[in-house]
Amino acid sequence: MSQQEQRRMQIRQRQKMAQHLAQEQEKLKGKLNTIYTADILSIARHFGSRPQATAARVTDIDNKGITIEWEWEDSASGKKLTDEMQFAFRDGASPGAAIMEISDLALEANKALGIDTKPQLTRDKEALEARTLVSFAFTPPSIPVMLTVLLALALVGYLGYVRDVHPSLRFIRALVSQSTCYYIFIMAVGMHLLEALAVFSVCQLIKMFQPRQMSTTTQIQWTIGSALFGIFCLNKFISKILRQFAIADALKAPSLAQQGYGRNG
Repeated sequence: MSQQEQRRMQIRQRQKMAQHLAQEQEKLKGKLNTIYTADILSIARHFGSRPQATAARVTDIDNKGITIEWEWEDSASGKKLTDEMQFAFRDGASPGAAIMEISDLALEANKALGIDTKPQLTRDKEALEARTLVSFAFTPPSIPVMLTVLLALALVGYLGYVRDVHPSLRFIRALVSQSTCYYIFIMAVGMHLLEALAVFSVCQLIKMFQPRQMSTTTQIQWTIGSALFGIFCLNKFISKILRQFAIADALKAPSLAQQGYGRNG
């Protein structure tokens, strides 16, 4: 394939992607103007400093921001007036990321306006997250497993560091030398520490990209648990990660606008 043909293919792919994104943005605008009109009105009343606004709608939305127009009645003339405001998104926001930012705006507006109930956007977002985000709450191994691991480590460490062991343990010393027990203990502790370091690093990544799933307390719990109980704690942590990947694969398109963000969608 020549370079010219490759460029043509790239141009066509970019055009298709742009067309698909534009369609998604139009769908999102339609939902915002039908299902979430109360939330859009709250944003207009608070950020537009027009608490008397009677109607609001989204007039434009793209990956850079959203434009909201609202109308209110002038008390002096009795005429209906309109105004608009633009809200910028983070760079390259997808429709899913955009609706999250709009949800945050609506939540802030409701609080400022003294509205106790959460915006519908926020409630739908939380319900969606409950279905699509795995809880990384610390789940320790069973008590028998924890006791077995700790006793095994203590026993191997004792046999590795003490020359004259208790008479009840001399039969083990007859089977396994002190030096062998010492190296087994060092290897076990080293493996546990490496597992704890790996868990700590993965938790740190989760905190960076999905802070709602991982708190500092939870990170410490998983790290200490892995250091003490090794693979028995690591297995539970890995199963949660694999489950999150499985959910992400099942969703395919992680757009909140597509994944049930709107009861009439």
